[in-house]
Order: sequence, then structure tokens, then C-alpha cells
Amino acid sequence: MIQETIAEVLGKRQQKVPKLDRVYQGLSELETQLDALQQMASQEVPKDTGHITADISNKINAVQEDLTHLTHSVSNVTKRFSRKVINIGVAGSARQGKSTLLQQISGLTDKEIPTSSDLPCTGAKSKIYHSEVRANAEVVFYFKQEFLTEIVYPYFDRLALPRPYSLDKFGQALPEFVVPDNTDERNLKSAIYQELERIHRAFPSFKELLSQPAETVELDHIRDYVTQHDDDGNIRTKYLAVKTANIYTKFPNHDVTGLCLVDLPGLEAAQGHEKKLVASFEQEVDAVILLKKPSPEGDNWISDDFKVIDLINDAVREIELSNWLFILLNELKLGDNNNEKMIHRLMENPPKTYSSKPILLKANCIDASEVDEQVFSVVLKHVERNLQSTDRQYVSALAHKMPTILDTLNSVLKPAYDSLKPGENVNMEEYWFLFSKFMKDLRGELEQLVRWVQEEFTFEEGFKQTVYEVCDMAQQDPPIPTPDELKNQYWQQGGWPAVWQPQLNQLRAYITQYLAKHLDTYLKERVDEVLRRVLARMFPHSLQNVLEQEEADADPRNIIIALQKVVDKVKYPQLHDSFEYIVKFDFSYHSLFHFRVRREMWRLDTYETETMAELMHGGTAKNVKETAAQINNGLDQFYKETVYDVRKKLSEEMQTDPGDAIFALVEELKDRLARASGIEDEWRQFLYPLRGQVWADKFGAIAQDIALRTQWQNAIDEAIKTAKQVHEDFSGMV
Repeated sequence: MIQETIAEVLGKRQQKVPKLDRVYQGLSELETQLDALQQMASQEVPKDTGHITADISNKINAVQEDLTHLTHSVSNVTKRFSRKVINIGVAGSARQGKSTLLQQISGLTDKEIPTSSDLPCTGAKSKIYHSEVRANAEVVFYFKQEFLTEIVYPYFDRLALPRPYSLDKFGQALPEFVVPDNTDERNLKSAIYQELERIHRAFPSFKELLSQPAETVELDHIRDYVTQHDDDGNIRTKYLAVKTANIYTKFPNHDVTGLCLVDLPGLEAAQGHEKKLVASFEQEVDAVILLKKPSPEGDNWISDDFKVIDLINDAVREIELSNWLFILLNELKLGDNNNEKMIHRLMENPPKTYSSKPILLKANCIDASEVDEQVFSVVLKHVERNLQSTDRQYVSALAHKMPTILDTLNSVLKPAYDSLKPGENVNMEEYWFLFSKFMKDLRGELEQLVRWVQEEFTFEEGFKQTVYEVCDMAQQDPPIPTPDELKNQYWQQGGWPAVWQPQLNQLRAYITQYLAKHLDTYLKERVDEVLRRVLARMFPHSLQNVLEQEEADADPRNIIIALQKVVDKVKYPQLHDSFEYIVKFDFSYHSLFHFRVRREMWRLDTYETETMAELMHGGTAKNVKETAAQINNGLDQFYKETVYDVRKKLSEEMQTDPGDAIFALVEELKDRLARASGIEDEWRQFLYPLRGQVWADKFGAIAQDIALRTQWQNAIDEAIKTAKQVHEDFSGMV
């Protein structure tokens, strides 16, 4: 059953789509990587490698061309396999019987698909779907930019006219076109310009349809949207705004659910449909029926026939013409006015193609039974027997192009990779001298930093003053409810304990948060001051050259974090841990003081019986107002006494703690960074690859050359890896 075959083919195609997507992404990435290599070759290159980079640029040019074609082909096959229908395209010039053939296959009539022996009838692309459940049409309009790109620009390009940058610009006067004298296409280009003028004149009548949502219409109204003339020969223009008309109807002779007939654009050269045709052949159709109605007076295979055959063949070169192109010779059987002899001659002498031969069919397109038996049934049977194998051949043909690309890249890039290896042109004596000075300065500066903290870094008075100021501010306007607010809460809660207990908890949390917020600000300022000293003494400014500018301009802690990221934890564990020690150094109210200060907040504890007794003394339901005032005063008193005790604790018993912590920090850093066993070896190994940044005046040029070589090696390595991955992904599909 053809219906089952269609469903099976579509199912197998859908399974391949994710794999094809992966291949496409890989090919696109490889294109980007090769473009980057070309760009790198046009810029500054490592010393004495100009001939190598130029050779890379020249040799990958051909690869890029093949790669672009392959990427485009994979994109097309992905779109083809993503479709939920099998499409059979029907193509032909005007008056060859295309509309008649579509009628006979689909069961539609002149009401939906008009036929004519005079002017071209259909102007917009139609897709006719077999449907068991619906009989209507969905009209899809061009978006404005699509109309410019797909309809307008091809005319301007063929005529070498400047493109309009917008639809408003297109709506203005057309640029004048002067027909060139010495050209074989004088008449053709004149016809193209006349066609452009026709669209331009009609533009005001259909421009409002552009970018409109799709419309669902009854079948007997579809003519208004797809035909160029009405029954009286009057010109219609709506079709110019229509991208596709999707028509749903039940085909009379076969249940071909999952199949669609595509009425392809006309083949008239002046209409400029070539690009749209190629896109349809590449992505949209799985088989093509090309109509030709030989003249009874004599006919042959002409250049226009071969032009269309070439378009089809070039669109998908990986598929043999015999697998998807059917040339239907339309028979005339009207007494003496028949073309039987011409058809016989053409059948005996098929078009000479450079690949496989298309399949030749003949039928009288007016005769429904002939069309069904000699055309549609033949095409369906061919699709049923061959489409799956054709799909496999298509993917296989594309996959077999990748080994050539990979082999070429390997032959070009691998030798270049080895030639671009960074050298070791370093004056080691000079490096040893500079490094020894670095370590000597580091030890001396850290010793001086310890002495400075010990002798000059004053913390006690400043900390004590800050504690006084913060506690004074904390006493201003504490969050204690007024007596009236407390009275209202009493009636809401049904008793005093449910009122004052939450207030104690809130006051305790408030003072903790207030102290932490304001003391942490002060503590951070002092620690940052010390860390700046650490950075200035521990690292010459040149060491910070290894950082990005925005990192080097950050606050001290962030600079240290940035430096830590440069240090490989595995290679330089002591250095990494030293930076980690600084980063994790927690110098805050909660880390140093709160666990001890918390004891001074006992008055604000809800379990304190003395507090309970004082607040509730004499309070009953009969003296709510007086008790509310008493609780208000009590909360205020307890809060102020707590603040006083906290201030005393911080200023008299803990004022030396911050200074001691800072001293411990810098002394620990001195030991870790300058005195620990093995730390000098780690510094030496760490600084060596960074010498061009740390000592730019001595090693900058060498470092720049090494950086360029490394950049080239990385780019080459990534391109080869991507190409190998694409090859593996492709191979898994064959």
C-alpha cells in the first residue's frame, strides 16, 4: 500500500533529522574555523612563518568551496527529511497542461485550478494535499522582507539595478533601465523589465496583504488568491502577495495520505522564478513531473527543456535523474490536430543528458483515466519502490564527500601544525637573574609588610571609635511599637505574652543585623587597605599584566581571585592554596565577634524570667492601656541596656582582635608565599610561561611570537578535531 510506504519513509526520515542536524552544526563550525584561519593568515603571523601561513590559506581555498557546497546540501536534505509529507512537484511552461494534470490527479476543477489555452493561469505556488477530513485552503502571505528578498530583488539583480532598501522605496518610481546594445539577452532583459514594471504597477493593490496572518478560505474562493486573471480576462494581483496556497482535498483514485502535489512556479524566463525553482528542487520536492506538450507541426528537445533539466540535475547532483525526474509528454487527440508522431519521435530520442536518463511518460492530460494509469500510478509505484533507497543514496553520496575534505585538511594542516610549534629562544641567564630578583624583592617586601602591620598599622582606636558611632546610631529610633500599637496587638492576640515575646525576638535580630551591616563596612575597608599593601609588596605591578585590564582595575579581593584563576591547581598547589587562603579569609562581625557578643543580649531573650517579670508586672485585662505603656518603656530600656553592654564588650574586650587577625594574615602569607619548602620552584615554573607579560621589555617580543604560534596551533587543532567529528557523525549514518 502506497499509504503505508509513505508513512514508513517519513518515519525513517524523521529518525535521521537529529543526526543530520548534528552534522550540519559541525560543518558550519568547520566553515567558521577555516574562515578564521584565512583571516589569521591575512593579519600578523609568527616570525619566519609567512610561507607556511600563505600555503595554508591557498590550499584550504578549494576545501572551503567544497565544504560550502556540502554544508548547503546537508541543510537541504535536513529540510527535506524534516517534512511531514512526500512532495511531488509539477513543473512546466505556460499552456503545457500543468493545471489540467493537477485537476485530474486531485479531483479539483476549473473553480479551484483554472486552465487556459491563452495566458498563464496560476501565478502563486500551490500545494495540494490529500486529506480525508478537510476540504478548504490556507493562504500564506509573504512577509514584507520575504517579498523584497524573494520576489523583487531577483529582478533588480538580473537587470543590474540598485536594490530598493525598503518596500516604501520600491513603491516609488523604478530606476530607468537602458537595454544594452551588444548582448545576447537584449530581448530577455527587456521582457524582465516589463515584468518588473507590471509588479510595480500592481504593488499598491496588494501591499496591505504582506505580513498578514494566513487566511483559511473555501475551495471555490482559492482562485482569487492564485490566478492571474478572472474568467473575463481581467487582471488579478492578490497572487503576487501569496507565498503558498495550501489546498486540502480528497484525491479521487488513491488514498495518498502524507502526499502533496506542488504546483511549482512557471518556467517563463522573464518571470525570474529560477532561484525559487532551485530552492524547491533542493528542499521541497521528492519527485518532479515536467510537462511538455509537443507541437503537432513539429518539435524537438530545445534549449529551454535542457535548461530545466540542468536546474533539476544541478539542484541535487547526488540523486540520479532516473530516480526523481519524470518528463510527461502531453498528448493531443483532436482529429488531425494531434501530436502523436512528435511524441513518438521524442520518446524514441530522449534528451541527451550527461548523467542518468529521466523517465519519459506520455498521456492525454484531459483524460482522467490516462492520467491515473499512465502518470500518477506510475509515479506512485516508482516512489513506493525507490524512495527509501534514493534517500539512502542521497545521504551516502554526501557522506562520501567528507573523507576527501578531511584528508586534504590533514595533509595541509598537520605539517603546518608541527612547523608552528613555539620555540624556546629565551636567554635563560637573564630569566634567572630577573626571577632571583623577584624572589628577593618578594621576601623583603613581605617582611616589611609584617613589620608595618606590627608597628604602624593602627586598628584599636579606629575600631573603638567605629563601635561607639555604630552603637549610638543603633539606639536611634529602634523598631519598638508605640503603646497604642501594643494595645491593639493585645486585643488581636488575646494576651500580653503573644505581644511582647515577638518584639524581643525582633529587637534582638535588628541589633545583630545593624551591627553586622555597619561594622562589616568598616572592617572591609581596613582589610582592603591591607590587601592593597599585600598586592603592592607581594606582586610587582608587572605581574598583574597577566590579567585582563578590567580585572587589574578591580578591588583587591577580586584581583587576587583573578590571579588565582591563572594558577593551575595541579601544577602549583602551594601557590593556589595561598591565594585560596586570602580569598577565604573571613573578616566580618559574624566571624569574629557575634558568637561572643551574643551573650550580652540576654535581656532580649524570651526565656529570661527577669525580663518577663518586669514587662508583665501588674498587667491584667483591666489595665491594658497602662500595661501597654509599661511594656513600651520596658522594651526601650532593655534595648538600650543591651546596646550599652554590646558596646562595652566590643570596645573594651575585643578591640585588639581585628589587629591580631590582620597580623596573622600577613605573617601567614609571608610564610606561604616566600618561606615554605618548594615554593620558590613553584614561582619559577609559574612565571616562566608568563615572562613575556611580567617582563615585557625583556621577553615581550618572544612571548608575542609564542602566543601567535600557539594561537595558530590551537586553531589548526580545533579545525582538525571538528572535521574528524563530522566524518564520524556522517559515517554513522551510512
